[in-house]
Amino acid sequence: MINKLAKAQKSWVAKLILTLTALSFMSLFGVSGYINSAGQNRTVIEVDNIEISQAQFYYQFQKELNAAQNLLGDEADLTEDMRQALLQMVISQMVQDAVLDRTEAKYHVLFSPALIQAFIVNDGAFKDASGNFNRDLFRQVLSRGGISEAEFVQSLKRDLTKRILVNIPVQNFNVPAVLIKAAAKADNKRRTFNYVMINPEDVVIDRAITEEEINQYYDDFSSNFVEPERRDVKVLYLSMADIADNMQITDDDIQAYYNEHKAEFETPEKRNVLQMIFADETSANKAFFKLQNGEDFYVVAESEAGQSKEDTDLGYVAEDELIETLAQEAFTLDKGAYGKPFEVDGSWQILKVADIEPASKTAYETAALQIKNILKDERLYDATYETLVNIEDALAAGESLEAVADKFNAKLTEVNGLAEDGSVKQAPDDMLNVVQNRDFADTAFSYNVGEISQVVETDEGMAVLQVEKITESHVKDLADVRDEIVKLWSENERTAIAQEKLNDVMYDMENGDKLEDAAKRYGLALYKSQPITRNETFANIGYADIREMFTDALLTPKQIQLGDTYIVAVATQDYESSDDLSESETALVKQKAYLSLLSDFSEAMLSAYAKDYDIKIEYKLLGTEY
Repeated sequence: MINKLAKAQKSWVAKLILTLTALSFMSLFGVSGYINSAGQNRTVIEVDNIEISQAQFYYQFQKELNAAQNLLGDEADLTEDMRQALLQMVISQMVQDAVLDRTEAKYHVLFSPALIQAFIVNDGAFKDASGNFNRDLFRQVLSRGGISEAEFVQSLKRDLTKRILVNIPVQNFNVPAVLIKAAAKADNKRRTFNYVMINPEDVVIDRAITEEEINQYYDDFSSNFVEPERRDVKVLYLSMADIADNMQITDDDIQAYYNEHKAEFETPEKRNVLQMIFADETSANKAFFKLQNGEDFYVVAESEAGQSKEDTDLGYVAEDELIETLAQEAFTLDKGAYGKPFEVDGSWQILKVADIEPASKTAYETAALQIKNILKDERLYDATYETLVNIEDALAAGESLEAVADKFNAKLTEVNGLAEDGSVKQAPDDMLNVVQNRDFADTAFSYNVGEISQVVETDEGMAVLQVEKITESHVKDLADVRDEIVKLWSENERTAIAQEKLNDVMYDMENGDKLEDAAKRYGLALYKSQPITRNETFANIGYADIREMFTDALLTPKQIQLGDTYIVAVATQDYESSDDLSESETALVKQKAYLSLLSDFSEAMLSAYAKDYDIKIEYKLLGTEY
């Protein structure tokens, strides 16, 4: 049973889901503590005395389904193949978990609460910036993953059980030299491939669609030509910028702010200070003597104080950025002057002022403009809330949309042909982002003709809608979709011709023809790859297909589809690899072989445990056909 399930997990669809959802199944915890009514559901999985109900299974399946949907995006839908693959993966994992739980009980594998606690508190994911375990962070991490503490503990125990019962018993083995040699030979063998590419876009259609076909397409694909319900709405809109412009900032407001924040509009004098530091007065005096003899400050700092240029240059500093002793010295020297050695906290120093930036002050007129914008930003939230309340009060009092727009100096505009998905036939350019807001469309479709909505808050402002007209959903007239039908027919016709050409090529090759002959017969370009290993590719073919083509005999045709393009490829020649491997190459091949064998051995170990148990799965109750 375990082997059967493991095989299902390795299908390409399952691997696709595995990649999309990053399902490590470390998150597939048991469901202890789940719905009390779970026992009332029918049992769908049994592993000896362990029973899993429908409710437990679908709880787990829904978690994985949500994870897949979140990764794919809200607008994406899982296909039925993907859903079935996900179902079987959850079945497989829950059976494996039950086998582990049963084996744990059988061999009396126990873990003390202290050990589990130690694993948790030492997990880096739950430690704060100080490196200490943080229970709030622990709960936040679990909450983000939709996991309860009981589920996490159960998962941790199961992981430890797997290490003891499966991983450790199978991990101590040596990869034989003969296997390393065989694996290296297989990995490094090179093949060349001939291939043709059949792209529907390159297909030439030698006839035009008939009127009868147009009518047939219109009937057969009518659901593709449905015009959704659309609404014309009148919109009162106030952006955050509009609200800010309407705010009244008085001269007194500006003066008060200026008086409280004068320092923000004044730049103090700054000086570019150079500094030498010495352990004793004698060394400082020696350096000072060299400065007096005309030597460069940086040169003396390097020779006498062992300082680099970066160590010496303090940059431009204000007086309050230096300790008092240094400030007094630095801000009494003239530009270009250096001072005598002086003592500071047990060390001796020499300072030089290389440059001076004089103090400056922003003119009040300039500061007033800056302050006005600052005050608008500070008061914008309150002003927005106040505006929203006042608009809603005015609407509640029965005022028209036009009257409210005049009162609040708001823009009044028309949006025509709005659909529920946010698409629109006509709207001002500056309203397109507003219209595409999900709440905007939801609101427009929540009211009848003539009704005025509540205020809708958008990312950049607020809007009020009045429905002017409703156009019901309907199938478009044939004349309106004729071009669309011709395009659809052309795409289908090209695809059909390409598929037919593909079938012809495959048929001819299966009957002994060479690919180059078939290519010439059907007007296809023939390509040849460079010699590649199974770990390389050509024509953007996936690595799984490449590896499969390496297991096929030479000249075996392989059909591959990449998007809308079909590829037919054959291996034409093998180039055997050298048996001489470097030490690092040998180590890499050995590691790959070890990991592959370890996976197989672990699977075999789990299967061996499973053979001792009676395993039953009600596939139909789980909504899948195995």
